[in-house]
Amino acid sequence: MTVVYHELLPDSYLLILAPGRPGGPEAALAHWLKCAQRSGKSAVWVDCGMLSSLSDEAAHLLWASHMQLREQHAQLVLVHVPERVQRELLGQELGPAPCIVPTLLDAARQTFWPDGSLAA
Repeated sequence: MTVVYHELLPDSYLLILAPGRPGGPEAALAHWLKCAQRSGKSAVWVDCGMLSSLSDEAAHLLWASHMQLREQHAQLVLVHVPERVQRELLGQELGPAPCIVPTLLDAARQTFWPDGSLAA
């Protein structure tokens, strides 16, 4: 997995992923997820739109990040997730699923208005 873009936004941290070498280590993904977790932002948005599949290691890293962010009262929001990638991720069944939304606008709405109201 390759992180092709990362940006610290006012209230979130955005990562855009692209396929890496098949069978290669997920060191870049692990590094940028840790950076995102340490950012102190209320959400980490991970755009998966360029992916066609997800390695077991990448799925595990995303689940671990999701759980760590929950402990920090933050959330992992996956965006543009192809159906196959979603199946591979959710097939891990490591606890309550991370938020999956179709667009970055939906990620912003989920992050700031999770119950449909303005966040205080």
